[in-house]
Amino acid sequence: MPPNDPALDALALAEIEEAAGELHRRIAASLRAIGEPRADTPDADGVTPRREVASLAATLELAGLVLGAVASGAPAAVARIDRHPALVAAVMYAAPSVSSLLVRVDQDRRLVASLARTLESRLDEEHETPWGVQRLRRVLVDVLLGEGARCAMALEARLAETSA
Repeated sequence: MPPNDPALDALALAEIEEAAGELHRRIAASLRAIGEPRADTPDADGVTPRREVASLAATLELAGLVLGAVASGAPAAVARIDRHPALVAAVMYAAPSVSSLLVRVDQDRRLVASLARTLESRLDEEHETPWGVQRLRRVLVDVLLGEGARCAMALEARLAETSA
């Protein structure tokens, strides 16, 4: 996502949630269309569709951890572990089917949204996060919209390749 974009930084929580929900519906439709047998077929970079979605789940879980820490008054600064191959692989192992992985991503998105609603009056506060010092609203935009869009586009491109 572009940094310091006034339009993105002004999005209301309801707008962020609605757009994130649509992105997640696109992700689910694409991963289901790719199907269980092809979900583990790597692309030219060695990334499988299942890994794309598991990576998104790990990022959502990290965002949930950050929002939960802020809500409880604890420090929100933790390492950016959501891209570590071992963590992404563990998420994939914990959700062994396409359906269970999609349920997990949806639950993680709902967890982040619920915590964001709890903190709605504080979304313009800056905190140290795994993404640097950020306003909480920007964390939501980057994770729910930026990472969600990245994942949706990657899956849709993958689906287009297999359909051609």
